[in-house]
Amino acid sequence: MNENFIFPRIPSIKGELLDEFLAAGWYRYGAQIFTINSFTERDIEHQVYWLRYNVNKIIINKSSSSLIKKNAGFEITVSPFVLTKEMEDLHEDYFNSINFITNPTIHSLLEDVHRNVYDTYSIEIRDEKKLIAVGIFDEGKNSIAGIKNLYCPQYKKFGLGKLLMLIKYQYCLNKQINWYYPGYFAPGYKKFDYKLFIDKRATEVYLFEKKQWITYELFAKEKNLINP
Repeated sequence: MNENFIFPRIPSIKGELLDEFLAAGWYRYGAQIFTINSFTERDIEHQVYWLRYNVNKIIINKSSSSLIKKNAGFEITVSPFVLTKEMEDLHEDYFNSINFITNPTIHSLLEDVHRNVYDTYSIEIRDEKKLIAVGIFDEGKNSIAGIKNLYCPQYKKFGLGKLLMLIKYQYCLNKQINWYYPGYFAPGYKKFDYKLFIDKRATEVYLFEKKQWITYELFAKEKNLINP
């Protein structure tokens, strides 16, 4: 049975409060915070599980190292989020190129675009002066929550979505933040598998019924997943 739970509106979800929500399996939804246990697509119900990376346990593999080197010529900046027309134009191109459902604009996705509720940051990747990718995340005291990654469709071969995840990981390392939450995944639903790509051995899965985080390796074993 699909269930969404939206927490009553809170004027500010920052610092330790965001850490606490994320650790309890809650995640940003517009300017509010919610949790979910399943979704239905084409009459098939998919159980979902929230994920987090233990940043200090991550080991970057050769594939990720190659991806970082491949994109070394691009300019990367991280700063407090400010919504611009340039970002929205990039999102429009991205939105028109994908085959899954998402918000049509960044504004409609975040709602809190002035950072009143969340401490939101953006990563900008530029090829010379052209904006080619944007990553958005919220920062707590000891965690970040990845909210959105988008990129120019013409640069799809560069793996910018995964690169943005690696940049968020590096941001955590630099600021001594222990937990990176990339969102939820659904076993057997391949569109979300990319959220596990950094290092499955450093990934934890939240069991909502037990109010408990377990390693992905243990989760995969219990669920008889292929290629854990």
